[in-house]
Amino acid sequence: MSGWTSLGPVAGRAELSAVFVDGVEIAVALLDDGAWAAFDNACTHEECPLADGELEGDRIVCYCHSSVFDTRTGEVLEGPAEEALRVYETRVQGDELEVRID
Repeated sequence: MSGWTSLGPVAGRAELSAVFVDGVEIAVALLDDGAWAAFDNACTHEECPLADGELEGDRIVCYCHSSVFDTRTGEVLEGPAEEALRVYETRVQGDELEVRID
């Protein structure tokens, strides 16, 4: 798939949630600076859902084994995970949050 997919209105959206876009489960997070980030919802260590973790600024902490990832780049900041997350481009169009899954 290419192109943008609406995730619905920005207003009232949870700070951290999981959604499916074209069969891909992604986590969507509102960062401290007001930007939105989207990344694979499965931790690369043991596939725990990151949307159940803790958002700390622009970092997501997995609740299973405390791996920490940069939500903007997917980079592993603290293990035990070794593989980066896939991240997705987001934008706000009008009052809708959109994501691009390529």
